[in-house]
Amino acid sequence: MQLELTNDAIQWLKKELELPQEGKALHFFVRYGGEFQLKQGFSPAFNIENIKDIDEIGYEKTMDGLNVIVAEKDVWYFEDDHLKIDVKNDEITYEAQS
Repeated sequence: MQLELTNDAIQWLKKELELPQEGKALHFFVRYGGEFQLKQGFSPAFNIENIKDIDEIGYEKTMDGLNVIVAEKDVWYFEDDHLKIDVKNDEITYEAQS
């Protein structure tokens, strides 16, 4: 499992979401449907969460000051893949890497 945020994505997230913030994390999770589907029928999404509100952390990495987290219950979606996260036209994009 690898989540790769490009420098452009990191800078965009910092600006748009006013990150980093003490005790907060960029929480990636899986949702039903969506445009980009890493696994059929599901797509990645993210939210800003208090780290203490995430019960079981399955993946955690700090990227240029951003705490990036995936909860244990969502690891199944990301675990076998390398996901590149970028920003284009002021929107976050996802791309599976081989």
